[in-house]
Amino acid sequence: MFRPRTVPMFAALLPLLAGCPADPECTEDRDCAARGPDIVCVDELCVQAPAQDAGPTDAGTDAGVSDAGTDAGHTDAGHTDAGTDAGQADAGTDGGTTVAEASLRITEINPAHPQDLIELVAVTGGTLGGISLLELTNADFSFTFPQGYRVETGAVLVLHLGGDCTDAPGAPASCGQTAPFTAKAWDFSLPGSLSYSGKVFELLAADGSPVDGVPFVRASGVMPDETVAAVQRLQADRVWDSTPCIHNMETGLAKDRYCRNIAVSWSDLDADSSVMRIVGTTPLATPGMATQWSAPLPSRWGTY
Repeated sequence: MFRPRTVPMFAALLPLLAGCPADPECTEDRDCAARGPDIVCVDELCVQAPAQDAGPTDAGTDAGVSDAGTDAGHTDAGHTDAGTDAGQADAGTDGGTTVAEASLRITEINPAHPQDLIELVAVTGGTLGGISLLELTNADFSFTFPQGYRVETGAVLVLHLGGDCTDAPGAPASCGQTAPFTAKAWDFSLPGSLSYSGKVFELLAADGSPVDGVPFVRASGVMPDETVAAVQRLQADRVWDSTPCIHNMETGLAKDRYCRNIAVSWSDLDADSSVMRIVGTTPLATPGMATQWSAPLPSRWGTY
């Protein structure tokens, strides 16, 4: 009798196995570690781990901004204030700028003129009030400029001993142009006269400080007794040549007396001539020296 062949049991189970899933990829996260640090095991499959939202880190109760207490604001020292505003230095009542004092030099002289004349020049402009010219021997005058006058640099001033007119402030031509006055210079008249022996002049600033000085002598004859002391005063005030002043009465020679060795000679002057401080490259430099002065020349009052 024919008997069918028996089908092996394994073959009979194949249909059942076909419906079963394959071997799981993982059972724990560590089984997925080889695939990356963010791969985890979910339902036996290795998948990308979901991103975790950590949210803002919250340390707990919000302490807020640190507050040291009352708000002092920005430190404000302000501008240093010495007190009431003194404003600009004011030499008068108009609040204007202080005007400096003029600086003058003695530049021309003639004691033999019918009216004795002395000329000065402003090396720097400014006010004249209080500036004074002194004669230090035996002349009967000294002169102080009045207040209210102001001159420019280069201005020429003429002093008229025994004159009868003085220019008004701000009007240098107000005395006219009839000689010895001139419209080109400032004219000041004052009492007094000069003898024609020897004279020593010193110019002082308004505060009394020495500014300039000149000793004048004749080549022969007797000088005023005060001549030597006056010359030495100019030297002490540092406005004249510091070369030792010779006054030797024993030689019997006029040239060795009364400091003639360093003084300006005004010998041989007449009514139409003057001695002038015009010699050298810096004739108005101080201390002055005899080499700055000319021999007698035709007068030129009011110009320099």
